[in-house]
Amino acid sequence: MDVEFEDLTVRVNSSWFNRDSGRRILKGVSGKFKAGQLSAILGPSGAGKSSLLNAISGYRSQGVSGRLRLNGVARDEARFRKMSCYIQQEDLLQPMLTLQEVMNFAALLKLPPGTGYKQRRVVVNDIQGILGLTECRHTRTEALSGGQKKRLSIALELINNPPVLFLDEPTSGLDNVSTSYTLRLLRTLAHQGRTIVCTIHQPSASLFQMFDHVYVLASGLCVYQGVTGELVPFLSSVGLHCPRHYNPADFVIEMTDGDDEDNIKRLSSAIKNGKVVQLTSADAKKSIPDFSNLPIEGLPLEEKIVAVTGSGEKYVDMDNGICLTCRADSSSWLEFCTLFRRMFLQIMRNKTGLKIQFYHHLVCSLAVGIVFWGKARDGNQFFNHMKFCMGIILFHAYTQCMVPVLTFPFEVKLLKKEHFNRWYRLTPYYMALQLSKVPTMTIFSQLFLTIVYVMSGLPMEFYRFFVFSVVGVMTAFVAEGWGLAIGSVFNVTNGSAVGPMTIAPFLGFAIYGFDFARDIPAWFMPILKLSFLRSGVIALIIVVFGMNRGFLDCNHEMYCHFKNPRIIIYYLDIEGVSPWQEILGMFAMLLFFRIVCFFGLKWRLRT
Repeated sequence: MDVEFEDLTVRVNSSWFNRDSGRRILKGVSGKFKAGQLSAILGPSGAGKSSLLNAISGYRSQGVSGRLRLNGVARDEARFRKMSCYIQQEDLLQPMLTLQEVMNFAALLKLPPGTGYKQRRVVVNDIQGILGLTECRHTRTEALSGGQKKRLSIALELINNPPVLFLDEPTSGLDNVSTSYTLRLLRTLAHQGRTIVCTIHQPSASLFQMFDHVYVLASGLCVYQGVTGELVPFLSSVGLHCPRHYNPADFVIEMTDGDDEDNIKRLSSAIKNGKVVQLTSADAKKSIPDFSNLPIEGLPLEEKIVAVTGSGEKYVDMDNGICLTCRADSSSWLEFCTLFRRMFLQIMRNKTGLKIQFYHHLVCSLAVGIVFWGKARDGNQFFNHMKFCMGIILFHAYTQCMVPVLTFPFEVKLLKKEHFNRWYRLTPYYMALQLSKVPTMTIFSQLFLTIVYVMSGLPMEFYRFFVFSVVGVMTAFVAEGWGLAIGSVFNVTNGSAVGPMTIAPFLGFAIYGFDFARDIPAWFMPILKLSFLRSGVIALIIVVFGMNRGFLDCNHEMYCHFKNPRIIIYYLDIEGVSPWQEILGMFAMLLFFRIVCFFGLKWRLRT
């Protein structure tokens, strides 16, 4: 499939309403990347290589103007996304899983729903064999070498055999051997009929010759487009003579890098900013077949090739008989089940994280239990009772809020990669995300609450303990929802500041006015209700002192003002308040935070 663009301009800091505002990164460039060729976008730093790749792949749409075509026809972005993939410079791979497991989950998500287990296994095994990943199939992704990670990133996108691949700096961070192997692999894949376009920064002379087609940028302009072997003659035609034993890639970058704009203007004018293509001899051109409009019937069955009709609406894997266009019909339920299994497996595999959470909840519960040992029965400990309720709520709030603030931004990067390449839709991912952590969060929270409840001396009543547990667990889930909402929008650095900063108002409202509760103005009460921490504290106070609790012990004191728990309830002005009312309010906040998280993710995917 031939990817074409004409008069393409990319601006940064442009608004949605005025695309002509902002600084121009690309300045009306044109070009064409043909099927069956390995194409490279070359240029000095800041030339616009990544911007061009992002624009023609559809990864960036804001600030982009110009005409994009596919096989000479105006491009339908929705259809193009189904038949292309974008592999980022950073190798973003799912942690805690082996290479085999990562590919199996990818096959479940990317192949059509009707694909059987044997077909999926054949596809996965074939790709592993072609890319040299068979020996490390049982190695976890975090233990793979740089070259293996890069090949795995390519392998994951080859599962549904897309006809168009875009790669951003595929050789970045690799040694010479891995770089050469990766480029030979990409060249082989391209010569099977795919359109493969990648950015690269100053390749060596031997690596440069591996590319069939080169597109050179400088200062946002196209200064060369054509066959690799014609670069030196083209430079000579405009008066720039490359020394005989000099790397052409280094030479063209040196001639176009710096403050001297004369060379750039001269080259761009000669190539008409990409509208002219430098072709090689007829014999060399024949070595690369034209795959752009090849009918399905004419494809050799022995090659793992993607067949594409002229309209670009249908493409199939000839070896396995899999219709890749059927992937759009995959059910949300299948995507949810697959993602839930993957997320839950990752949670269970994270032994270190689980141990940290276990000991954190265990040690903190024992510490709280020792500090408040038996004080829940003492009528003289009113202020300690208040600290007890606030401490439990604050423990759950900070524990569950900060974890997603610190970890979720990395998951968002993985989501952006997989969602852009159409592995799954956002809603199934979001539901799997919300439900996969429920078991572990509930178990650890219940461990903390059980130990604290027993050691504090609260009455051994099932219903009281049940409500006590519901309040604590609900606080944990609300706090986690707020942490996810922050992590969905901010990176780790900013989120670490936003998290505590936004929890502070909730905390302030949670402890406000308990010593003059009956004097708080009525108009101010709805504002206090916005704090889910206050709702949790009030619910726990009712659990501790309400629900028909009997008189407290006073250790033989002559006068014990709070011996009757009803006095505490009256003093705090929560008479007639049910803990379930506060729990319902917390549930409303939980829904609100989760909705904010969903739209935060949706916004991140759009940008």
